Amino acid sequence: MANIYDRIFKENIEPLIPILAEKIFGVVINKTLEIKDKIQITLEREADFLKKILHEDPSEDYILHIEFQVKNEPKMLKRMLLYRAFLYNKYELPVKQFVFYVGDKKPSMESGIIQDGLTYSFYLRSIKEYSYELFIHSDKPEEVILAILGDFKGEATEEVIRKTLKQLNDLMGNTLLYLKYIRQLEVLSNLRNLQEETINQIQTMPFTYDLATDIRYKQGIEKGIEKGIEKGIEKGIEKGIEKGIEKGIEKAILAMWNSKLLTIEQIASINNVSVVYVEQLLKA
Repeated sequence: MANIYDRIFKENIEPLIPILAEKIFGVVINKTLEIKDKIQITLEREADFLKKILHEDPSEDYILHIEFQVKNEPKMLKRMLLYRAFLYNKYELPVKQFVFYVGDKKPSMESGIIQDGLTYSFYLRSIKEYSYELFIHSDKPEEVILAILGDFKGEATEEVIRKTLKQLNDLMGNTLLYLKYIRQLEVLSNLRNLQEETINQIQTMPFTYDLATDIRYKQGIEKGIEKGIEKGIEKGIEKGIEKGIEKGIEKAILAMWNSKLLTIEQIASINNVSVVYVEQLLKA
């Protein structure tokens, strides 16, 4: 999966799994146990989701393994079979495996194999098999943004996007988190070649959140100023305050970048500094 899409699913995976497990995979998750051990096998990447599903009767416990795929991966069958073998060897539990395909093309990956002495398969599900309405009415923004990838059932594209944006706004209002999911929606819309239309719809939304008034942003500025004033007593008040403001802005810029919510251009604009300044700070 391309890094930009992979990051979105990785960030949202915990609240998504119980929902997808029940709605898409038909699996009810009541209690889980984190699998922290590294699977010592040569694979291209770690599993997207891997947990032990617990029951009152331990004999019903099993390992749940889920992968998200943007593209049809020719080696997916081999990769899933390797995981299955090593997981069973390590934990001696049944393993349930699902591949959740979110690409635009029809899934063409092989999901099973029958050879002499070997019969194996995993469950392959494509999000385009499900109506967007299955996701859009959720109270979890991580699920709502998946509506852009579902089946629109003949409904106008702009209407589905508008409904999705409205649901996100109803859930979070004009907050920084709203901005986060709006950006994620924009990225995911590119999987359906709907990015331009999504951006157009976003621009019509009454989004008025001012990041410069955000409490964490202000705390960063104030703390930097306060520290600068303290040092200014020794090195000159005026220069100390100036340095404090500069440090406060630097902290705010780094916090914004680490949050992965804003582009370098947006960060520069909010802090009234140049793009070059931000880039140099991030490289330091």
